[in-house]
Amino acid sequence: MQPTTWRKVWNWHLWIGVLVLTPLVFWLATALVFAIWPIDSVRGKNLSTGHFLAPAPLQGWMVPPHEALEGATSVALRSVENHPLALVHRGNETEVWDLSEQKLLGAVLPLPWAREAARRDFGGIYQEDAVYLFSQSGQGRRVAGNGPEVLALPGEYAGPLPAYSFRLRGGMHLYMDALSGEIRARRRSIWRIYDFAFRLHSLEFLSDGAKRILMVAVVGLGLVLSATGLAMAMKRMRRTT
Repeated sequence: MQPTTWRKVWNWHLWIGVLVLTPLVFWLATALVFAIWPIDSVRGKNLSTGHFLAPAPLQGWMVPPHEALEGATSVALRSVENHPLALVHRGNETEVWDLSEQKLLGAVLPLPWAREAARRDFGGIYQEDAVYLFSQSGQGRRVAGNGPEVLALPGEYAGPLPAYSFRLRGGMHLYMDALSGEIRARRRSIWRIYDFAFRLHSLEFLSDGAKRILMVAVVGLGLVLSATGLAMAMKRMRRTT
């Protein structure tokens, strides 16, 4: 080949290398986030005590009152923090009845009982910043602490509704099923960065077809990069021999 031709090969090799390395650097940078913050730490599993209360046995007289059963479609009995309850379902609505006091508590567990369950589950220093209650619609309202009065349901929680969200100092969020008292998700504040990095790393913003095209393009350019590099290496070897 003429010197000008080899110069063109070198220029193509250089720019193709930049194109191939760009997505690799991109994927490695997002993978670094996963290496720095293990998923169990981001989800706060290391801050769960793992302590569960054994359900308190129900007594024979602990049955929902007549007015609770009127028009009900189903009834579930359970014990939450040693409080015997009845969850009475009427279509899309649920009522929580205290079987000990034989009275209606509302549509969700009382906040003091929910807070008691959250304290038992959390293994760190429990200090609340705010507590939000998210309804079936996903709309959240502040029921304790300081912060915005109304919030939309964060994308980090995909569990059942209604749900309590306990926002603790230090950036820890506990999400609790407001009918069972069970912690369904734990998230540190770093979760949003972690989730964003994961979406970028897995190319979730692209369709499956676009992902395939990108993969084929990267592999194709990588082959061209290898071929031009091999040609220049062989040329240099011939020159030195």
